[in-house]
Amino acid sequence: MMEINTCHRRKLHFVHNPKAAGMSFRKWLGLDNGVNHGFPTSNTPVEIWNAYTTIVVVRDPIERALSGYRHLTGEDYTGAFRRLYPDLPSWDPLTFFSRMFNEQIFVVGPQFKYAMHLHSNKAPDFLLKFENLDTSELANRLKIQEPFPKENVTKSRFQVPVSEDLYLALIQHYRVDYLLYNYRPKPYDNFMREQEVLAEAS
Repeated sequence: MMEINTCHRRKLHFVHNPKAAGMSFRKWLGLDNGVNHGFPTSNTPVEIWNAYTTIVVVRDPIERALSGYRHLTGEDYTGAFRRLYPDLPSWDPLTFFSRMFNEQIFVVGPQFKYAMHLHSNKAPDFLLKFENLDTSELANRLKIQEPFPKENVTKSRFQVPVSEDLYLALIQHYRVDYLLYNYRPKPYDNFMREQEVLAEAS
């Protein structure tokens, strides 16, 4: 499966962190043989991790989690999890996160697991942030001239009804991501107001 994320000709390995511009990167990098969301430790030979140019993109943990919720519970989603959970579109946020975190380790799992290999001390060569993507250095290294595409852009961003208890639980669940990638959780009321504004604007 790791071959899906690897270009041996360019000695390139892309770690596909879900809901963090992964499909855009796959198109831009020419990795069009499928999708693999596995963690590097179990998914990537350590020799490739150490020798190849590795790319990882991270995103604000809560925004990423809610993007995953919107995507997987949407009526348009017909992927593997819809077949596994036929009632998935009816799941409220608490049901979704409780079940997915307990039953499916790759559904918006903690991002630090995508940015490390337990059999190596090497960090990713490119650790980029979704919120302010700058692919210029990577494009220069890989000699890519095509502009960076925008795939899977959400057309409608509805407000997810997240209770304060669930919000705090999500912050706790992603606490290592907050620590490592310099994200800061907003106060709950500020977060909900921001979600409302963004939903109205979409």
